[in-house]
Amino acid sequence: MDAEITPRWSAETERLLREVGWHPDRSVPTQEWETRLREHGSFEIHEAAWRFLTEFGGLESNDRGPGKTMFRVGFSLDPTVAEWDDEIFDMLSEEVGASLYPIGATDRRNSYLGMAPNGAVYIGMDNARLLAETADRALEKLIEGIR
Repeated sequence: MDAEITPRWSAETERLLREVGWHPDRSVPTQEWETRLREHGSFEIHEAAWRFLTEFGGLESNDRGPGKTMFRVGFSLDPTVAEWDDEIFDMLSEEVGASLYPIGATDRRNSYLGMAPNGAVYIGMDNARLLAETADRALEKLIEGIR
């Protein structure tokens, strides 16, 4: 008997990711982002953020509207949105007790997305809250509007 393969995301999440340019084995260079963030904000990328940005960096969704348990607000997976906001990321990192690396923004840049070295994704601007323990779950929550 063949073991069932568990899908990575829901069909809705995969559909939207493919619409905005993601595909299996997608790989984009991160060096330019890393250089800009290091030079302007003293950010040092960690392995989890590098893996995430290699696969998802540059994707953007303007999909807004009712979600499953909250309003969907869209997102931009461009780490340079926080290029000049290292002080904000220092504060958010201190608050969560982990070095957060910018991976993008949501809600028309009203909230940053930051990733901890363990792969957890946080959301915030004035304070941080855990969005999800994993990047895949964070994407699903953003796309489907799940609190």
